[in-house]
Amino acid sequence: MRIVHKGKKEILTAIILYTLLLTILTIFNIPFSLYYFSVIAVLLFVLHMETYWKKENRLFEKQLLELDWLLSEVRHRYYVHGMVDEAVQEAYEVCKTPGLKEKIYAIYEALCSVDMNLAKERFKHMNQNRYFRMFLTLSLMVMEFGDKTVEGQSLYLRNLKRLREEIHIELKNNQTLKHHFSGLTFLIVVPITTLGAIESWGLSNLPELSSYYEGAYRILFYAFLFILTVGLYYLFFLLKTPIKVISKQHPWLKLVSKYNIFVRYCRNYEHFFPRNFEKLRISLIQVGETMDISEFLCKRIICGFLGFSFSFLWTSIFLMHLWKNKIIFLVLLSSILCFYLPVWVLKYRVRLAKVYMEDEVFQFQAILMMVMYMDRISTFELLEIMEDFSIIFKKQLRQCLLDYDVGQKEALHQLKENTYCVAFHKLVDNLIMCDDIGVTKALDEVALEIQFYSERRQQQTNYQLEQKGILCRFLSFLPLVTTIALYLILPFVTVSLSKLMEISEAIANGK
Repeated sequence: MRIVHKGKKEILTAIILYTLLLTILTIFNIPFSLYYFSVIAVLLFVLHMETYWKKENRLFEKQLLELDWLLSEVRHRYYVHGMVDEAVQEAYEVCKTPGLKEKIYAIYEALCSVDMNLAKERFKHMNQNRYFRMFLTLSLMVMEFGDKTVEGQSLYLRNLKRLREEIHIELKNNQTLKHHFSGLTFLIVVPITTLGAIESWGLSNLPELSSYYEGAYRILFYAFLFILTVGLYYLFFLLKTPIKVISKQHPWLKLVSKYNIFVRYCRNYEHFFPRNFEKLRISLIQVGETMDISEFLCKRIICGFLGFSFSFLWTSIFLMHLWKNKIIFLVLLSSILCFYLPVWVLKYRVRLAKVYMEDEVFQFQAILMMVMYMDRISTFELLEIMEDFSIIFKKQLRQCLLDYDVGQKEALHQLKENTYCVAFHKLVDNLIMCDDIGVTKALDEVALEIQFYSERRQQQTNYQLEQKGILCRFLSFLPLVTTIALYLILPFVTVSLSKLMEISEAIANGK
């Protein structure tokens, strides 16, 4: 799972921001300083990321609200005359929003198309919102198989109601998440802007602090605080951004991993550390990573080498005249940290994926409840719907669909082996029974417990959001506490104690 920002717009934005940085330094006649340059660069980076997030979040909410309006209109008009295509056409006629009007027209074209599967694929490429795609799928099924009455209600109308409920849950969770993260960015970023003021105030009151504020301690603390600030902000950015699985290829890693030295290293690692090797392999599957285990191990070596190179260059420039004897220690420490960094990032991604896994299974159950009563629906079509709506399990479901023609039950059993979620395994067991006893009977268990699952899902979602908020509020104070403790209090206390000892010795010697 990763979030990738690509394209000319992002590159152009980065160029504009760093040009703005140099302009600010020139206008305010600030002499070039690595500290001021770094502070402004971090502030512009945060500003860019916050602008991007707010834009994406606003677009996401707008799409959900537009679809909610569309479902309300279609539901009302379908209730009047019982025709899906006419209901969508009338919704198109009364719609006043240009962007939504284009989507409604594309849905109407798909409903009236001779080849509905081709039209559906074309719409999926044009629109990435999974709720719009689910609405189209439900409408196409009614057009193809017809509507039916279940428990005295129209199945199509009931499905539209459930889809609206899913949209409202998504909107509520998004609003709660925004509330938990409001104001935290300011707390993270502010400490790096106060270092210059702390130094000026400290040196004016206690000149002996120059050993801290003009020496190696200053450089190391700057590096630590800037890394902590950027790392924490990016962590918060990932936590508040909707999770995405992006199929990304790694051609350079694939090429490098074929060299003999890396092949030998991977074999030796598997031989001497089999448990770690298997854990890494499972973790890569859990997060939907496209690289295999050998490419990941090569990535670790490359990160360690880059950490060694950059830390050696940095310490040679800034610290060689200060800490000559400790250069090797710092370089080795940086290399080890960079070597283990991919593993730590992978573990974090696994934890993040586990948080979303059960919630996605709950969504699968709600989606299957919508389509289980459709006549002539097959297990393959159920898997297609799940794959289309999925985020976490998309890679595994796609592979299952590719293997389905070879053997149906074998493909489903392989799907269970490729995933590591108990709730998802139970759902796959129900799908395995579909061909034997029918879709409706096989999914009766889900239908009977849907109320329990809905309540449990809401409780678990609220708990997860609350835990996110508590964790992030705690972490957001780390830069501030670190600055006060290590850059304000510690130097003052140390210098004051040393001066007190000198005075005590002078008094003792004077006696």
